[in-house]
Amino acid sequence: MTDMEIETFLTVLRSGSMTAAAQALYITQPTLSARLQTLEDEVGTPLFVRGKGLRRLELTEAGRLLYDRASDLLRYAGATRQEVAEAGKRRVLRLGLTSTTVGTLMPYLSRFCRRYPEVRFQVQDGSTFTLYHALLEGILDVSVVRTPLQLDEVSFRLLQREPMLAASSPEAPMPAGASLPLSALAGRPLILYRRYEALIRGAFRRQGLEPEVLCLCDDARDAMLWARAGLATALFPQSMSSQCAGLRLQTLEEPSLETQSVLIWKKDRRPGPVLQDFLTLLAEEDEG
Repeated sequence: MTDMEIETFLTVLRSGSMTAAAQALYITQPTLSARLQTLEDEVGTPLFVRGKGLRRLELTEAGRLLYDRASDLLRYAGATRQEVAEAGKRRVLRLGLTSTTVGTLMPYLSRFCRRYPEVRFQVQDGSTFTLYHALLEGILDVSVVRTPLQLDEVSFRLLQREPMLAASSPEAPMPAGASLPLSALAGRPLILYRRYEALIRGAFRRQGLEPEVLCLCDDARDAMLWARAGLATALFPQSMSSQCAGLRLQTLEEPSLETQSVLIWKKDRRPGPVLQDFLTLLAEEDEG
């Protein structure tokens, strides 16, 4: 399937109708229909549910799968073309970073850039799970992710360990001190970053405690707003403390809540020369 066919497929879904998609692509509807038919012929299965009485476009199961992968396919194709075009000129490292691991990796990247000034980077930002799957699909060469995470399918190197923090409004009635036992949070309303819910609930359970979870969220910025309003105490890794201006921060005295930032790369694929140079630099850091 070509980039044009995939882009046509995505435009139809984003536009909501064949007419709007044709206008957005500056083509006629027969041309649009022909492109979609070519794509369906190529994959060997219908991508859209067709029938009278349908008021909006509906995807088949195969269509939903293609939609989930289409953006990554376009990104991978573009990255590949650029990498091939620059072959022999500049080397490229395709790197995944989460918002809270940039600072952890930056010292290594700085030394790597000084040693290999010809290397260029393609950086993909995302969540740990998004980057993990992008790595397995070959879209990334290497990525930094955070535990908890199954690492059976990848090779990895530990970059940093860090404790969890409790962030609360300065006016909240919290015990004094720079650190807290987990028991100090029993009965207090909490807001949890969904990514760490199972980890945190497990730590409470092992101490015979039950957390009072007021809210689950998927964005650390949301958690900070709730904490600033004095509604709950937010729990998250220490490296996210830069987002906590104006909040009281206390380290949790609970080793089982420690998270790790790790560098991962595909286990079943020999590292390319530029990735091997990067891994060698990190190994030298360990020896130093």
